[in-house]
Amino acid sequence: MTPPEIRELVAEDIPAATALLAHLNPNVPPEVVQQRFATILAEHPHYHAFGAFLDGKLVALASAWIATKVWCGRYLEVDNIVVDPEIRSSGLGTALIQHLEAFGREKDCNLAVLDSYTSNHASHRLYHRLGFEIWGFHFVKPFGPLDR
Repeated sequence: MTPPEIRELVAEDIPAATALLAHLNPNVPPEVVQQRFATILAEHPHYHAFGAFLDGKLVALASAWIATKVWCGRYLEVDNIVVDPEIRSSGLGTALIQHLEAFGREKDCNLAVLDSYTSNHASHRLYHRLGFEIWGFHFVKPFGPLDR
């Protein structure tokens, strides 16, 4: 496979990015995915979305938040890693994560963190292979339906 072009997404990439994000969030209506992604991009300047392109087509994306916490200082929170289902296990997820790690180092982050659904065993293998460790649990308490 030709190495992908990896770059930060621009406005013209948003429809294709939204379609990819729908694969990652099958229980959320596509119009809600689109609205939420647009809101994140519009309201949060510390959020960065990167795409992997093959022959000019967006085939994978990963995004990250840059923030600061008392316990670790400045950190990169990896978010929304998704590869087109037709070409998963082709190295695109690895390439995007490595790109985000380099980006985090450029931004003086001390570490990278990410969440993964407990049932997503394929992603766990990838993250372990890339050096991520499980340091804790992410607890969740919904205040209502998440698909609105």
